[in-house]
Amino acid sequence: MFSKRSALFVSLLAVLILAVTACSNKQVRYLASDVCLVEPEKTTKQEVLNFLGQPDEQYAEPSGEEVWVYYDAKKSMISDTPYIGDKIADDTFEMVKVTFAGNIVRTCIYRSMSEEEFKQDGPTE
Repeated sequence: MFSKRSALFVSLLAVLILAVTACSNKQVRYLASDVCLVEPEKTTKQEVLNFLGQPDEQYAEPSGEEVWVYYDAKKSMISDTPYIGDKIADDTFEMVKVTFAGNIVRTCIYRSMSEEEFKQDGPTE
């Protein structure tokens, strides 16, 4: 037989395990720190893929250079609050633009922006 204390312990343990596993499937990007690994004139395309993963957007410039763009939304915890979250939350967006000359990074630009800036300059898809 279980005592009340044992039942409480098992219940709390189950809740803790569920909470941890619920968060484990969410892919997390750290663009601000991962972009520091990219060195212009040294880093290759494969290394950029290793550091940042697949780009959210790819295109070619008229000059022939290839551009990879990465986006990430940093939503505050309060933004999911019903009724008031979208009114008082301060969400930010990150963007990294990597330009290649052949197989080597030519430029790498990191930018943090507000929601309004993101709507204006964000994904073109």
